[in-house]
Amino acid sequence: MSTKEDFQKGKLFGLILRFSIPAALSLLITAVYNIVDRIFVGNFNGTSALAGLSVCFPLSFMMMAFALTCSAGGASLFSLFAGQGEQEKMDRSFGNALVLVIVSELCLSVLLLAFAQPFLKIFGVTQTAYPYALAYYRIVALGCLFQGLTQVFCDFVRVSGRPVWGMLVTSVGAVTNLVLDAVFVAGLRLGVEGAAWATVIGQFCSALFGACLAFRGGVKVRVHKDIFRLDRGLWPKIVSCGFAFWVAQMAMGFIALIYNGQLGKYGGDAAISVYAVVSSMMTFVIMPASGISQGIQPIVGNNFGAGNYQRVMETLAKATILSVGVTCLIWLVTLVFPQQILLAFGATEEMLAIGVPGLRINFCITPVLGFVMLATTFFQSVGKPMPSILITVLRQIVFLVPLLYLFPLLCGTNGIFWAQPVSDFLALLLSLWLVLRENRLLKAKQ
Repeated sequence: MSTKEDFQKGKLFGLILRFSIPAALSLLITAVYNIVDRIFVGNFNGTSALAGLSVCFPLSFMMMAFALTCSAGGASLFSLFAGQGEQEKMDRSFGNALVLVIVSELCLSVLLLAFAQPFLKIFGVTQTAYPYALAYYRIVALGCLFQGLTQVFCDFVRVSGRPVWGMLVTSVGAVTNLVLDAVFVAGLRLGVEGAAWATVIGQFCSALFGACLAFRGGVKVRVHKDIFRLDRGLWPKIVSCGFAFWVAQMAMGFIALIYNGQLGKYGGDAAISVYAVVSSMMTFVIMPASGISQGIQPIVGNNFGAGNYQRVMETLAKATILSVGVTCLIWLVTLVFPQQILLAFGATEEMLAIGVPGLRINFCITPVLGFVMLATTFFQSVGKPMPSILITVLRQIVFLVPLLYLFPLLCGTNGIFWAQPVSDFLALLLSLWLVLRENRLLKAKQ
């Protein structure tokens, strides 16, 4: 069968696994960049250096926000056009997404470098962590373009029916980052600067490999100069379809600021360092769920474009079972081995006292995130971004922010960690209602 026929007639569970596993591994590999940096710096440079990296965590969200807006938005439209057999529109989706990511990431780099000190103050840096944070920030900000290009090439290779190659795009950078962290931080003792250069060089290698792959037949487009001219009727749709990802990433960056501020207020550098561990472990939960969400994107998009609405909902149902199951495994590991996880990041006794209950509280209902993330990507895949934006804004801002300020007044540092699970539960209820409503609408159309 052709790729299009495979999407519309192939065995669903096998298809979901075929596209989700590489996508999940790709996202986990991307997450390795920050996590490996933290492990090396935490073990070789101490708590204040680790807090400096943790303070810079919103920076990675900002970089990914613009990358995913272009890549996910363009890839969603690419899949819809593929289902409709519109090759010219598929070509332009790729070209316009690539131009948008180059422009947006270059502008972001200039902005970040021009206002480094104000941004770090907004990020909630403490006086002791400031020199480490500034050194790391200035170098990593140079890599915005490479991060954006990597995401575009990865997403378009994946939705072109080559999920394993998409995974390899990010794998190249992750392996490079891991090796260079060992050389720069552990070997040459370059500290946070070494970790930052390892990250940027890894991103560059991924972008270079992705470009070679995409322009040599890895993406199902006919490459010519016209596809790189911004189409007034198309690029706003790309931004619209990807905007929920922008909101999600920027919201996570904004939330990281609040976490840093609140944890610094109630627990100092030790509490901020614990958040570095919590956010790293949350990545191991979110990325598989997000990978499954991205894995169903071309399946849902192709079938929705072809009018196969029953298959669209079957895909969502089976993906939900898979996502919640995978999330549960990581959830159990976190609940059972919190001390061992913290020690892997070079935790002190003070960090252990805050982090053990903090990890268990923060992850208490994490498996529900599998469905919430699927719901968000589902609506983008069918060309309806507004429900995705609604879920994201309510979960990450409207529900969460007030709780981050209210709960610590009631139970101190632990209250900060209770805010996320309560917010996730409310987002679950909203997502269920929106998906059930959409299911009724699709049944009526079918």
